[in-house]
Amino acid sequence: MRNYRVVLCWRAAVGCVVRRVRPSVGCCPERVLSSPAGKERPGISWPQGACRARDGPFSGAQAWFRPSGSGNNTLLYTQYINQTIVIMRSFFVGRSIAVALLISMFSFSFTAGALAENRSISGIVSGASDGEPLVGASVQVKGTGIGTVTDVQGEYRLDIPEDADAVTFSSIGYEPRTVAPGTGSILNVSLNGHSYSTGEIVVYSTRSMAKLKNIPRKVEIVSEKDIEALDPVNATDLLKKTSGVDIIEYPGVLSGVSIRGFSPDFSGIDQNVTYLIDGRPAGATNLATIDMNNIERVEVIKGPSSALYGSQGMGGSINFITRKSAGALSGKASLGYSSFSTLDGSVRVGGSLSERFDVDLGVRSYNQNDDYTVGSNTLISDPDPEVLEQDIDTMRNSTYATQSGNLRIGYQLNDEVRIDARGEIYQAHSVKSPGSIWGVYGHSEKDIDRQTLDVTMTADWGTHALRFVPHWSLETSVSYKKDDEGLNYRSSLSEIEWLGFQLQDRIRVGRQTFTGGVDYTVIDVFSRSFADSETEKAPSRPNQQQSSLGVFGEVGISLFDETVIANIGGRYDITSYQLKETPLFTTVETESEEYDNFNPSVSVQYRFLPQCKIHASIGRAFVAPNPYEKAGFYVDDDGMETRGNPDLEPETSVTWDAGLTYESDNGGFRTDVTCFSTDWDNFIQRTSAVDEFGEEYKTFENLNSAEMNGIELECSYDFGAAHDERYSLRLFTNFTHLFRARSINDDGSEGDMLYVRRNRGSMGLEYDDFRFFSARLTARYIGDRFEQNWIGRYDEARPTLKDPVIEIPASLIFDMSMGFRIDDQNDVSLIAKNILDENYTEKDGYNMPGRSLGVRYSVEF
Repeated sequence: MRNYRVVLCWRAAVGCVVRRVRPSVGCCPERVLSSPAGKERPGISWPQGACRARDGPFSGAQAWFRPSGSGNNTLLYTQYINQTIVIMRSFFVGRSIAVALLISMFSFSFTAGALAENRSISGIVSGASDGEPLVGASVQVKGTGIGTVTDVQGEYRLDIPEDADAVTFSSIGYEPRTVAPGTGSILNVSLNGHSYSTGEIVVYSTRSMAKLKNIPRKVEIVSEKDIEALDPVNATDLLKKTSGVDIIEYPGVLSGVSIRGFSPDFSGIDQNVTYLIDGRPAGATNLATIDMNNIERVEVIKGPSSALYGSQGMGGSINFITRKSAGALSGKASLGYSSFSTLDGSVRVGGSLSERFDVDLGVRSYNQNDDYTVGSNTLISDPDPEVLEQDIDTMRNSTYATQSGNLRIGYQLNDEVRIDARGEIYQAHSVKSPGSIWGVYGHSEKDIDRQTLDVTMTADWGTHALRFVPHWSLETSVSYKKDDEGLNYRSSLSEIEWLGFQLQDRIRVGRQTFTGGVDYTVIDVFSRSFADSETEKAPSRPNQQQSSLGVFGEVGISLFDETVIANIGGRYDITSYQLKETPLFTTVETESEEYDNFNPSVSVQYRFLPQCKIHASIGRAFVAPNPYEKAGFYVDDDGMETRGNPDLEPETSVTWDAGLTYESDNGGFRTDVTCFSTDWDNFIQRTSAVDEFGEEYKTFENLNSAEMNGIELECSYDFGAAHDERYSLRLFTNFTHLFRARSINDDGSEGDMLYVRRNRGSMGLEYDDFRFFSARLTARYIGDRFEQNWIGRYDEARPTLKDPVIEIPASLIFDMSMGFRIDDQNDVSLIAKNILDENYTEKDGYNMPGRSLGVRYSVEF
């Protein structure tokens, strides 16, 4: 809310009052020059900004206002004194006592202001998501009446006391931010948008960096506020509670997600969702290795994204946006303790080191020191005890620890060119693997490492916005088993390395844009296997390499003052596949194969009311085969020959969707309903074949297909938006229902899609008074699903349940958090996960943790 120092004078009163009020709409921005009630008074020169206060308790009073502390305070107070004396004489002729009191009060104010030791600060207040200046943002010295507002360029200037230790910046639709003014004279600040006011957020996943309200696609934003309230262990833990995605998750550090009916996966380079960090490939097949410590928000685009990012974009894309701090250095440290002897500590710091250098640094350590207990209740289902184990209360061998660190260094070369270098390290060593709740696969251990490095160079020259991003990532996993003497030995090692670059240019002419560029990525997959601590054996597949060159372009059309917006684009990809020499393989044919394809996309929206729009899109996407499925051949250590199929085609999909979005003017109410339908073709399956010489071998063919269609609902309402955002009380829900999710075999028979839930969603209530207390209660519903009954082979786990496919029952999981702000720097949070102790699984046989209670202390500095 904008605050102003206002002098109010009553016609029939004998005194005056100084009080902050909110200016009437249309009064402050134009700085109207008028006399009270439109009456001209001879000999009176009105100060700039005179107007009538038309709302609040002073309705009907005359008022002169100017942002306090802006410009020359001495001149401002002098104007107030002179003009008020003249007016009061005309109002209160003969009332000398009132005039004397008035003069005395203003003289004291003037004298105190003149004697204080002040210094000036100035800067720009902008939105964090797009860098656009914020007009009318409030700038206030904490604990005082000194403040100002930004002008039409988002700039401000303010005289502050030398001993001022905090300045608060706020603007409607944005989270308030309090920062230390430091010792310099320049203080630029960026504000994050409220989670319920997301229309102005710039979405980087589109590559054209358009505002959310101008994207004719189904896009969901997981805000920083969501991340803070949910306290996620990793990216999967966050997404499953916010975005209506399908999940596959094992205890420890192994998980993956998928969108709109595609089967989720947790490894491999042939997944159905594109994972991104700041718009470039994340370099992660295991989503659990993406830590949330330095993530500012998450963008989830539902629907095909191959027209922008190439392979793996059939279900959609998930883009993790990292922090890019500016202004005075600030930071936050947190320490938490929760059930299962879990200790979680993190520190992050960011800001400007100089006018050109800025930095972000974050570290985190997470340790679950005890095996977790599973839930004891099934609130909405009555599962078969052979499907969902209910007698074993502890997931044995489920402890683990993770450490992560990230560093970003940014340098502004000049007004047009900027460079950001970012690196990240993630380690999860000695992660225990329970081998299911029954332990039928045996207890084991693993080490997981992930490193990434990228350099982002951006340049804004006139109508051009250039972006060049070279990037590198390495994901490593080492598994251990126990030998006959009970000692751990390394049983397998796998490495996936990404190396590539992105080059693009966004050309803007008025409101029309063209975004085009080139992506190049090489992926190397390397593996080793060991029979015991001393003997190495051939891995299950040879080493392989996949390289891709993609050229993309998209035209953005905006007509009739953004009433109609359309995006038309496509991408041409050339993918090369090759097997590489692998130790202990008797034969590996390394001849390469190539495949090229084109994936178009069209999306359009029509805003028939300022608050309401309809949107629709259609696009084609693909997932490239693994190199060993298409190129060369190899013979494993059992003598079985596997031949790549050079005629093998990628799995492809065509998806269309259409929806309706409504968002109120104040951002308090937002809803979106979207229907979608997908045809998924060319499933790649391993088959047996016999050549012309009668030799049997394994190969790969395009066989089955699938059809998925459904509806998505996203809705939220904030009662506080109707009360000048003095507080936030928000109801929200996100729900997905699949009308159809069936696989179709070559013989025409059909079956249910595996690992896909027909119904899934979340709902909740959150409250924040923006001063002392905040709370959030959420419920997550996961519907029933079908899975292959791999555990049915073990009689000790399932003595009678031998069906090849089983149905896993639905579950309902509740989480809750409460936060208490001790002061502007310190807060304490109480966090309860799975508070009703639901017994459920995200993967058959691996029951998830039951009720967990914890406390977290955080300090900002």
